Amino acid sequence: MSSSSWFVPFRHPSPTDLELWLEDQAADGRILTGYSRWSPVRMKFTDSAPATVRYAVERRSVPAPIDYFRFREAQGWEHVGNAADFHIWSRPYRGARPTGFIGEDLDRRASLLGIGLGVFAAVAFALAAVLGALAGLVTFESLSPAGLWAPAVAAGIVGLIACSGAVALRSSGSSASSKAVEADERARISV
Repeated sequence: MSSSSWFVPFRHPSPTDLELWLEDQAADGRILTGYSRWSPVRMKFTDSAPATVRYAVERRSVPAPIDYFRFREAQGWEHVGNAADFHIWSRPYRGARPTGFIGEDLDRRASLLGIGLGVFAAVAFALAAVLGALAGLVTFESLSPAGLWAPAVAAGIVGLIACSGAVALRSSGSSASSKAVEADERARISV
């Protein structure tokens, strides 16, 4: 039997959050069977017995280095698939949860993207405020207030979208890091 989940990477934008969500799915008996270019829209799972599986999400340039797959497979990882330059690896385990091999770099990039979106949002909101103030104060015949309201509203909407993205990345990353610590603690206690 199989099942699907829709738009998962959009609901779990942080790599660590996506890894932990996939691990929770495996613990519920839903194993990710493949990852392709359509998987960001629809992920397909095979229903099986609950399992403890460690997932790792890695961003790797295309084409991957010659020994890339061989090196990971020698460490016990199975390549689930890739979409563009994102690769997903899995590894069943018992006892202590194995460490990932790349998560810190992707988490750092996600954090920097969140900061960048936050700065962009602040600039867009400031621009919207300045344009809105000018539209309210303008008395020049050559410049109409209506000509300033549209860009002010557009800048405000862009700022709102950027702010939402920054908040989503921040909350996803912070909740994922606390969940990772909890998962590691549970693994240590059960040993």
